[in-house]
Amino acid sequence: MTLVATGQVAPASEVRPLLEDRCQLQRVLVVDEYELVQAGLRAVLVNEPWVASCLVASSAEMAWQVARRHHPQLVLVSTSLGGRSGLELCRAFKERMPYVRVVLMSGEGRVSAALASLHGAVAFLPKQMPAVLIVAAVKRVAEGARVFPKDSAPKAVPLSKRELDVLQHLTSGLSNPEVAASLNLSRHTVKQHTSAVYRKLGVRNRAQAASRAQELGLVA
Repeated sequence: MTLVATGQVAPASEVRPLLEDRCQLQRVLVVDEYELVQAGLRAVLVNEPWVASCLVASSAEMAWQVARRHHPQLVLVSTSLGGRSGLELCRAFKERMPYVRVVLMSGEGRVSAALASLHGAVAFLPKQMPAVLIVAAVKRVAEGARVFPKDSAPKAVPLSKRELDVLQHLTSGLSNPEVAASLNLSRHTVKQHTSAVYRKLGVRNRAQAASRAQELGLVA
């Protein structure tokens, strides 16, 4: 698979690593719900000369325990974590440890560069990629690049952040009132955003919006 590379202050409780650490030896954390995937990724990374250590976690909660203790500079996050979205963990790292470079990985489907970037990830890699390409891509991320497969390049769908939030909630099965409550918006505002989403995606209903959003990689 061909890859394309494009060239906040942490809370006092979080320790920011030195710049030279980020550019050279990397502390890597792999977050995946499956032990086999953890072991596989760790096996191909731990012997790389630029990897100082490679730790693993099977859930978001465990990932934070490891991150607070070992302060990784690179985190590989699966899109699915025991029924929870890896995108949530990406955003949490963005907010709490903004110096961390997060690589989003998926075994099924794809995530657009736009959606990954919105949640703080600097790369998206399919797990089906050959190990040598995964290692090469992660190394490029460690060097400061943003790495996305060509087929995850963002399409020209000009959704605002709020419209994207509404779309994600709608495709998860929530009703308009539930979306309004979740996003702290009025029902009228949600209806307006929903109409705008339908118009921009060229669809007429929620089912078509969900299908189109999946095709464009706008939702995980």
